[in-house]
Amino acid sequence: MIKIDQTLLIQFVLFVTFMLVLNRVLFRPFLKFLEERHTRIYGTQEEAERLKGKTEGMISRYEEELKEGRLRALEEKVKIREEAKQKAREIIEEVQGKIQKEIPAAREQIRKETEKALEELKERTEEMAREVAEKILGRSLA
Repeated sequence: MIKIDQTLLIQFVLFVTFMLVLNRVLFRPFLKFLEERHTRIYGTQEEAERLKGKTEGMISRYEEELKEGRLRALEEKVKIREEAKQKAREIIEEVQGKIQKEIPAAREQIRKETEKALEELKERTEEMAREVAEKILGRSLA
């Protein structure tokens, strides 16, 4: 049987003292080490997850901005193309207007030159007819 006497009390005091010493010397530092290790492992994982989420967010924002930039560039390209078409139409209309204005003057000039050429031909017709007749007849028609 177990006897309860002074040795039990001494053993209890020694046990408690030993536990207090071990608690300060071994258990607390070991638990602190485990806590730090846990914090480093899971803290690093959490930091990695946080950075991964942040990176994914930045990538999605970048892709969205890139998409918007391409859309704006396409819209600007269409706008510039339409402006160029409009400018070309204006130039064509302007040139056609100038041509339409110059046509009557050109027709008038052609008519005058034609009349002048006809006048010259009429003047030379008699002379040419006389030359042809002289050559055919072989004598001068004075």
